[in-house]
Amino acid sequence: MGAEAAVGASSRRTSTQARLVARLLIIALSALLLLGAMVVALGQGAQDIPSGQVIDALLGSADVKKSVSVIVNQVRLPRALIGALVGLNLAVSGTLLQGAVRSPLADPYILGISAGGGLTASILTLQGPDISPDLIPVAAFAGSLIGAVIVYVSAWDGTGVTATRLVLAGVAITAMFGAMTTTVVVLSVEGGGQIIFQWLVGGLYTVGWKEYHLIVPYSLAGFVLAMVLATRANVLALGDDVAQGLGLHVEWTRFAMSAVAALLAGSSVAVAGLIGFVGLLVPFVARRLVGSDHRFLIPTSALLGAALMVSADTLARVTLPRLFGASNVEFPVGIVTAVVGGPLFLWLVRARRSQW
Repeated sequence: MGAEAAVGASSRRTSTQARLVARLLIIALSALLLLGAMVVALGQGAQDIPSGQVIDALLGSADVKKSVSVIVNQVRLPRALIGALVGLNLAVSGTLLQGAVRSPLADPYILGISAGGGLTASILTLQGPDISPDLIPVAAFAGSLIGAVIVYVSAWDGTGVTATRLVLAGVAITAMFGAMTTTVVVLSVEGGGQIIFQWLVGGLYTVGWKEYHLIVPYSLAGFVLAMVLATRANVLALGDDVAQGLGLHVEWTRFAMSAVAALLAGSSVAVAGLIGFVGLLVPFVARRLVGSDHRFLIPTSALLGAALMVSADTLARVTLPRLFGASNVEFPVGIVTAVVGGPLFLWLVRARRSQW
């Protein structure tokens, strides 16, 4: 019996080590995927630049033409970096929300969190140039958090929430906040309505280094906080009763995860608008690659979300205009993510209908 137990323990250790190596390999491959998406994004545009010249321009090589260096480093690089951060934020936000409510249907766009951030950010922006741009992400975070609280309270029945009530409440709040934002646009076309329209459809049209420096602190802080909450999220996944038995304060953990999700989603809305389904699609894929352990799920989702957003922006900026013969038109990146993520959402709804 002792020998059999030793063999079993050794086998379990080997299996655990193999799974750890596989997860780390997937994270490394996700990072390479992001790197490839960045190189393609920096090379594609009105003037296509070979990958070798893109890398030389990033490294500051003297052999690169000044015009190429300017295009890569001053025009395309900040947009690609912002796209990566927006994708990271939305993917990690969706991962946290799905962990908080234990449902794959949770997403900052579907649950009204992004809509709340868009509304408050748009209202603040229209107050004029006297408003500091640094306050916009703060306002978006506040609006996102308010949206999350309203949705959660609306779906609460005294004993908890279900995915059905949560999604229905989120759809209602998104519609309501969206109507309010549209009203702001209609009443203030001369005062910046075009900028707010960008938020409604989601895009990276006018972003630059200024917006990059605006979003990067929130992305870093949100990711670090998400990793800090990873272990608690794993305990929460065991169920409320088990989690409470292990000493976890369930509702405070849910609130903390939702607050970090709102921080990430709000900062993304502040610079890129209402981009949907990234927080739904990416955690769905990442969970099937590395499992439900948030210590690995969060970084995998972050890298895949960044790669998805950079690729989607390149598709909307270059590929689709060329495909439709409209090279002077740029498609909103929100359209691309909706086309990809919308069918997945419908499939998830249908797959879970027996649990409603």
